[in-house]
Amino acid sequence: MVLSDDALTLLRGSIRSVWALELLLLLRRTPDRDWSNGDLVSELRGSDVVVQEALAGFLGAGLLVAQTDGRHRYRPASPLLDQWVEEIEQAYATRPSAIIREIFAAPGNKVQIFADSFRFRLND
Repeated sequence: MVLSDDALTLLRGSIRSVWALELLLLLRRTPDRDWSNGDLVSELRGSDVVVQEALAGFLGAGLLVAQTDGRHRYRPASPLLDQWVEEIEQAYATRPSAIIREIFAAPGNKVQIFADSFRFRLND
């Protein structure tokens, strides 16, 4: 794999879709900007529900801070977290298909669960 074990754990645990990865990378590229949910919906053409879900995961992982006005800013709780996000970003830039596969292979990924429901078992 193109990621360290720690970066892979972060990817699998906190980034549930390619869209969420794009959101995280946008936030990382603009560390001095506070983003509202509406701004993120407009910028990435997503839905409010998807933005809220992704932001909640990033907050839980210690990648963002929430401002009192409801806006969010990229501010990892430690430099190590930022290093792992940078590692993910570089791997995504050079080997996007490998990163996308890891996102879809993550335990609990809804797309993978749906796809697996169509697999035939030998005893069926």
